[in-house]
Amino acid sequence: MHQEILDVQRPNTWHNLSRINYHIRTEWLKKHLKDIIKILQTLPADNPAPWNLLGYMCIDDTLYHEAEMIYDHLLKKTQKEHGDISIPSYLRGIAHFLQGRFQEAYQDFKISRQYDMQMKKANSMAARAIAYMEETLFPTRNIIKKNQNKLIKDLNIPRSLDRTFGPNMLRTIHKWNSATPLFSQGISQGGGYFLTLKNSHNQTKGIAVDPGYDFFDIFRDLGLNIADIDAIIITHDHDDHTESVEGILSLLAKYNDHNEQKKSKVIDIFGSAGVLLKFHGLLSATDLFGNREINFKLLVPGAEITEVEGMSLMEKYGFTLSVKPAHHTERWTNQESSVGVVLHTSLPDPKNGGKLKIGITGDSRYEVGLGREYKDVQVLLLNIGSVEKEEGKLLDQHLGMLGCINLIKEGRIGMPLMAILTEFGEEFSGKREIISRIIENWAQPMAGSRGKDLRVIPADVHLEVRLSDLTIRESDTDVFFPYTMIKIDETNPEILSYRFND
Repeated sequence: MHQEILDVQRPNTWHNLSRINYHIRTEWLKKHLKDIIKILQTLPADNPAPWNLLGYMCIDDTLYHEAEMIYDHLLKKTQKEHGDISIPSYLRGIAHFLQGRFQEAYQDFKISRQYDMQMKKANSMAARAIAYMEETLFPTRNIIKKNQNKLIKDLNIPRSLDRTFGPNMLRTIHKWNSATPLFSQGISQGGGYFLTLKNSHNQTKGIAVDPGYDFFDIFRDLGLNIADIDAIIITHDHDDHTESVEGILSLLAKYNDHNEQKKSKVIDIFGSAGVLLKFHGLLSATDLFGNREINFKLLVPGAEITEVEGMSLMEKYGFTLSVKPAHHTERWTNQESSVGVVLHTSLPDPKNGGKLKIGITGDSRYEVGLGREYKDVQVLLLNIGSVEKEEGKLLDQHLGMLGCINLIKEGRIGMPLMAILTEFGEEFSGKREIISRIIENWAQPMAGSRGKDLRVIPADVHLEVRLSDLTIRESDTDVFFPYTMIKIDETNPEILSYRFND
């Protein structure tokens, strides 16, 4: 650059800065700032043009610290010469504001306004800036601070599983399937299940299953928090089964940053191939100290999952997992990589002896043989999805009514079973009890006595099952009754009630 075009010692060349490359200009300003200020100090304060030429340029080029220094010297020089300090104090306030130094900016604007008031200037720029800060910025920042403090307080609410739920409970947090929660006007939209089991150390562990739309909101309404979730099982990657996962993991990160115990909480996630692809960017998350926050275990049909990170699942959670096939296409693999699962618990089977097994079909169409994957379960969570759409054809992505009937007949015909019917399309509103009764009746054996121990119970967001004795909480009394003695009241199509039927 030729000296005659731009010379720090010649202020009449400074206007050429606007004609040169941004990067060269900003480097020149930063390099020569001390010399520039020395030159400016020799100029009269009542002629702010050269000061503003560089001050404005620094602000426009995001050189806020440099602009602050220029206007700081201009303000001091103006005060010394008893000049108009309104503009330099206001402009220094802008430089402070743009650095996020709001209290310093506020003080600068007050200095500017005070001078304006002495000069009888109404509605000045400084007055408007002060009004903005007092009426909007500071109150908003206070709200943010209060919300942050509330979040930290909420994050530090102790675990309440034993007090709120108790061990060995199954709660459905699920109403409508697929995209219907996005546009439904009904109440308590959501997806998923929540399970509590005692592990071998007599600790109650909380397991979320397929946490979809509004799962965590409903979960919080039940009096539970992020501290109460220890593991997540996800059968496939669709939004109605995963929508709340990111929120749960976000709260996990905040919990690990702010919990008063200064302990890192780790959540174990068991998921399909599509889930792995969908959330791979989150699965390597660590806390502030570099500790892992998530352990992921891939679910592949045919696998037996007995440990996670070298620790026995039975010891840690009170169950092991058998991974079952599901005929349902995942978005992130574009293949039928969805899964079902069977949880082998340490609980006694109250009907047949042995140990209680819980089956979760996930979303799947019916294929011959699928029911036999669940032949040993005593509790089966059935995702119906919809009803048959074409004469003589089963659904291609969901069980539907006939798929549910075939699956039960194939796996548990004539044997005790509590089937919980869920994943309803919203077209089932007002018809969930009837559809469940149809499936229950047609899944019974044709010959011999009909088994009263087979029940198909439609799920709603507050269905609660005690797994130790397979009883269901009655809606009116909160008393638990055997699942065979529960009738469904669908007088209100939005809310199913579970009542004792003697």
